[in-house]
Amino acid sequence: MRNPRTRTACPQCLAVLDIDTTTSCSQATCGACEAIFDFNGGSKHKDNTLNQAAPHLTAMRSVEVDSSLDSIFLTAIVRLRDHWPVLLLTSLTANLLWIALIGLPADALAGLWKQLTSGATNGDATTLAITVGGTGLVGLLLAPVSAYCMIVLVRLTLTLTRYHSSAQSVGLIKGVLNALAVAPWPVLRLGGLFLIAGSLIAVMFGVGVIAIVVLSFLMDPKSAVWVGTLSIGTMAIGVVFLLQWLLWPAVFLIADGRADLMTSLSWGARLALRHRKLTLSLVTVYFILATAGSMLFYVGQIITTPLAMLPMAIGYLRITGGEVLN
Repeated sequence: MRNPRTRTACPQCLAVLDIDTTTSCSQATCGACEAIFDFNGGSKHKDNTLNQAAPHLTAMRSVEVDSSLDSIFLTAIVRLRDHWPVLLLTSLTANLLWIALIGLPADALAGLWKQLTSGATNGDATTLAITVGGTGLVGLLLAPVSAYCMIVLVRLTLTLTRYHSSAQSVGLIKGVLNALAVAPWPVLRLGGLFLIAGSLIAVMFGVGVIAIVVLSFLMDPKSAVWVGTLSIGTMAIGVVFLLQWLLWPAVFLIADGRADLMTSLSWGARLALRHRKLTLSLVTVYFILATAGSMLFYVGQIITTPLAMLPMAIGYLRITGGEVLN
């Protein structure tokens, strides 16, 4: 079915807008700065125009008035009620893909490494080669596969938010297949973002290990390990939450085809800081649901991830002026 909407950039504030192409009206009103501009409903807009359209950062409407948490969560409940089958099936498909390519191989490799370090394999060269090669392959696939699965869910929640009425008429299987069709460039960009975040976390753990070694010279080694582990765990929770807060708008910008890696980092951080009350609330809900899902292993993540992303998708569209225009 042909999508009756198209995306364009406001000529005044560069907010990305979605406009109904079936209407005979030749003018459109920007959802961000409320500027009125001429629009040809039959025209096509190239991706590079949208990629150059920055999130509306200067003349944006008041977030406190138009993007209240109550409004966002009420809208999320409606979207969830109407689209839960496609959300659940898409989340199941994406998570099964991640489990098949990353989760299960990582578990098997952990068992092999345990055997090697315990001497159970007696230094078998074949086992060593399989373990090292498999670890390298999983390491190479981790960022792009995780990025692909994240983009699938982000794009689906954005689609259901932008095109709520049109999405209702699309079949379940077709909706899932549309969500799974992701271009390679956003995957590479988001994979790069994950590598940056992972590197920062790895550096933090490295500093923590060094701190434990230093503490072991200043106090009892067991106490040093206990204090260091507790400190690293506390710092890890704080750093992960901080990164999620500052980077989640960048994730949506990349998945939405709005910016490259470095531009998304700049725009995303500015959006998070400018609308910190809203973005902190949204990322807190996401952090709680994602943590709860992780505690329930893979089954929990399949359910909680789309639940957590719907409010973030709505908030993203509100703070960037990317709402649907009728």
